[in-house]
Amino acid sequence: MKIYKNGRKKLLYDPCRQILLQHTPEEEVRQRVLTVLIEEMGIPRDTISTEYPLGKIDSTSRQRADIVVWNKNRDGDEHALLVLEIKASHVELTDHTLMQVKSYNEILKAKYIGISNGKQMQFFEVIKGEAVPLTNELYTYSELIKGKVEYTKYRELRRLPYELISYDRYISFLLQAGYIGEGTPDTMHTFFSEVQNFILCGEIKVSGKYKTEIKRDLSYGIFSFGNAGGGNSPGYYRSLIVKDLSGKHLVFRVGVFGTGVLVDDPVFGNRRGNTYLIVAVDIPGLSTPILQLNLDQFSGYSKETDSYEIFHNGRRNGFTNLQVIDKVRECSPGLIEDGKIYIGSLPANKSISVKAGSEFIERLLDYASVRLKLTEGKKK
Repeated sequence: MKIYKNGRKKLLYDPCRQILLQHTPEEEVRQRVLTVLIEEMGIPRDTISTEYPLGKIDSTSRQRADIVVWNKNRDGDEHALLVLEIKASHVELTDHTLMQVKSYNEILKAKYIGISNGKQMQFFEVIKGEAVPLTNELYTYSELIKGKVEYTKYRELRRLPYELISYDRYISFLLQAGYIGEGTPDTMHTFFSEVQNFILCGEIKVSGKYKTEIKRDLSYGIFSFGNAGGGNSPGYYRSLIVKDLSGKHLVFRVGVFGTGVLVDDPVFGNRRGNTYLIVAVDIPGLSTPILQLNLDQFSGYSKETDSYEIFHNGRRNGFTNLQVIDKVRECSPGLIEDGKIYIGSLPANKSISVKAGSEFIERLLDYASVRLKLTEGKKK
């Protein structure tokens, strides 16, 4: 890809708009994708728009679609055929990315949508409002118009038996995929594997005992959330619509993720490589972890019951531990045991039951709701 210069500024040429644009990581990916569309998929250059303002169709919209491919019918009427959302190469493609392009397509009404970060490119056909994934082929312009595409068959996640989640090869997979921390003790690997297994695919029965109510289970999906320290946790989360302590409906996403061991890293310094239980809130204007619980630190093994008791000390940026614990005691006193925030007890060496797992999830969400309420109170 040729880079032009204007003084110290680096520029890239956009063949569709025929202008020079400032070089950014996202723009570089966009131009690479345009090359694929034009040279490999045979899409005519004059049918492609970049940074298309959606206000041309819906005057209330201020959004822009990264790439739109158009098609003219026999009457000369032009309509969108494909809409693409582009991310920089370091940005993970997640369900958030897909939701973004789907929101654009609510206005554009294209038959196909896609997402790309330069390393991956995924296409979907929109059928009755659902994004159905296509195989990883680069379809030609003619094939897209004629609908000559094939669909991908996804293997859905399911609750795995304990014998499988404790298998060495499965544990190795979780370590390599970043779901168990590099520095997490081997003795805790199987337990964390089963915790993730239940969180993603376990049946949750709502008891109604807690102030934070689960209203709808949205199942699992791929998302990514960053934290104030610059870390990022992309991967599978379980999503739930809840009614929080303030009576508002919002989405909490829950997942288990590991970190790598770092020594004298210039950005992150030293890191032990622990495993974390993450609860993120995901609503318009707020998409962030509300709890990052270090499972290595806050999972206490009981030999008497052969179980792990998971608790928390209340740590929260911007607040003292005591402030958090006092807020929990005020809003959800049933979560406090022996001066700590008690999340639940789960078996160490067997499958988590529906009853134990459900109560654990309910208590976890109740605690996350208190933390959210505490943060909202500080902003007022």
